[in-house]
Amino acid sequence: MNKPIDFNPASHPGLDWSVARDSHLDDTVECAALAAMPNGLIALANINNANAVVELTPGELRKLKDAFAAGQYDHLLG
Repeated sequence: MNKPIDFNPASHPGLDWSVARDSHLDDTVECAALAAMPNGLIALANINNANAVVELTPGELRKLKDAFAAGQYDHLLG
């Protein structure tokens, strides 16, 4: 289950943002936020930088999810 978060980047106002339920570390949120957009796209944001918002199609997000699940980006995680 995801957690709603109070996050309102000026470039994407009025969206209902959420983060992964395990994203709070010592009262600090450390993860990306996602929000469904009215046009069917999904906004993906860095919650520590409101200017860093990317809009993805559901298919693009699905391929990214599959790539993470397959370990294709493990080398970036340190």
